[in-house]
Amino acid sequence: MSSAKPAEALTQEILIRLDDRYAAMFVRIWRPAGTPHATVFCLHGFTGNGADFNYLATFLCRNGFLVVCPDLLGRGRSAYLGSGYDINVYSKCLRALGEFAGTENHFIGTSWGGTILLLFLHMTRSKATKIVLNDVPMLGGPKVDAMRDDVMKESALKFESRAAAKDYLATTRSLMGPVEDAVFNRYVENRIAAGPAGFRLAYDPATTGNFGALTGRRYDLFPIAAKIDARVLLMYGRDSQFVDRQAIERTRLARPDLWLVDNIDAGDPPSLMTLDQALLILGFLSAA
Repeated sequence: MSSAKPAEALTQEILIRLDDRYAAMFVRIWRPAGTPHATVFCLHGFTGNGADFNYLATFLCRNGFLVVCPDLLGRGRSAYLGSGYDINVYSKCLRALGEFAGTENHFIGTSWGGTILLLFLHMTRSKATKIVLNDVPMLGGPKVDAMRDDVMKESALKFESRAAAKDYLATTRSLMGPVEDAVFNRYVENRIAAGPAGFRLAYDPATTGNFGALTGRRYDLFPIAAKIDARVLLMYGRDSQFVDRQAIERTRLARPDLWLVDNIDAGDPPSLMTLDQALLILGFLSAA
């Protein structure tokens, strides 16, 4: 069993057909030697992109998995739409990834990425074998509203230099937990984009356009998770704001096979950038 070392993925752009235009979605693909055990699709958080999974994808690839990590529209190196971001747009992104699907298909979703994943599987009745939900806010409420407020403020930030943007991102390092310098530096490089007015974080500020309408709305994703015909692992860091053990235990009455790891000493949300976290996910995906 190998640990993850820096490796480069194959890259591809997929055209997503929207109502009146096409938009390019950038995808990183890690192909193992030989026939893959299964395909793993990795969905990033709201402000992230597919490069957030570089460490984990490299590790899983070297252990026999085909790993697909998109920059969902409005993030990273994918097209910025300027408006119109909603579940229908993201559903089209996920449908387009179907060309990489195999006989067995696993999904890993961090925070917002896990929310989009659950809604997509529920809406489309798409099949999944195993699902990892990494610090996904399964219940809406004031804590989710506060997180949206923070993202809205961050989305407007501009930096005079790349170094200034790096300094800003470095302030969040404590939230990520301990991460090797080389891994963290790659993460930072992929979180910064150059623009006409300097540098910004690598996501479209317009992605927050519907946040105002969402404020105060309650939701509950546990009934969806309970109905999905797939093994589900819930991962939460020790300091997570979003783990609700009572709701999890209620869900386990209907789904006793729901897996939970809720005391990870690896940041908030868990970065998925350390060997212990990679081994945890590998063990779940490989278990019979």
